[in-house]
Amino acid sequence: MRKIFLLLGLILLAVFFIFGIYLNVNYATPILAYHSLDATRVDNYAAVDIKIFQHQMEFIKKGSYKVISLQEYCRILKSGEAVPRKSLVLTFDDGYKDNLEGIKILKELRFPATIFVIVDKINEKDYLSENDISVFLGNSKVSIGSHTLSHAYLPGVSDKELKKEVAFSKEILEKKFSKNISAIAYPVGGFDERTLKEVENTGYLCACTTNRGFSKKINRFALRRIKITNKDGNLSLWAKLSGFYNIFRKLKSPH
Repeated sequence: MRKIFLLLGLILLAVFFIFGIYLNVNYATPILAYHSLDATRVDNYAAVDIKIFQHQMEFIKKGSYKVISLQEYCRILKSGEAVPRKSLVLTFDDGYKDNLEGIKILKELRFPATIFVIVDKINEKDYLSENDISVFLGNSKVSIGSHTLSHAYLPGVSDKELKKEVAFSKEILEKKFSKNISAIAYPVGGFDERTLKEVENTGYLCACTTNRGFSKKINRFALRRIKITNKDGNLSLWAKLSGFYNIFRKLKSPH
C-alpha cells in the first residue's frame, strides 16, 4: 500500500510539473479591452461604469502589476526580449467621449493606455473631438491608435477599401495630431491574410484583435485581447490578469 501511495505521489508531481511547463510556455501578457465608460450603457453594451473602472484600476495598482504601453509591449515582442511578468496593457476601442473620465483616473495613477479611434467619428456627438485628443496627448500617458477610417469589417471590403481603412486612417491621424500611429485595432476583431499584409506593409508596429486568430501563437499583428466588463470584480479580474486566461478561451475564426 505504501508503494502505491508513493507511486501516486510521484505521478501527481509529474503531472503538476508538466502542467507547470505548459502554463509557462503559454503565458501571454494580458491586453485589456475597454469601450465606453458610460454607466447607463452597461446593460446593453460593452461598457463599464466609471466607478467600477476606478476600482479595477486601483486593484491593478494595489496588486503591483506593471502597466506598460502597447507600443512598449510590441517593441519588446519585435525585439524578441522577454516581457516582465505581471505586465499588462490597457486599450480602449471606438474613442468615446466618456473615455475622458477614465483618462483622469489613468493620469492620477500614471498608467499608459491606447485609445483606438474611428477617424470618421472624431468630432461627432458622444465621440472624442480633435481638441479632446490633442489635450490628453499632451498631458497624459494615453496615446491613440487607428480603429480604421469608418469601422468597416475588414475581411469584407475590397483591396482598395482595405487600403483606405488601414493606410489612410493612419495618415490622417498622423497629420492631425503630429504623432506616429503605430497600432491599429480591427473592428469586431475581424481580419484575414490580406489585412495582416496590409497592416505590416503600411508600417504599423502591431495590431489588436479580440480572441480571434489563426492559432493561439502570439502574432504581433493579431494580438488577442481580453474584454473587461462591468461584472469583473476582484476574483475575475485576477483571473484575467493572470497571463493564463487565454489558454482556456476558445479561439474564434478571424473572419
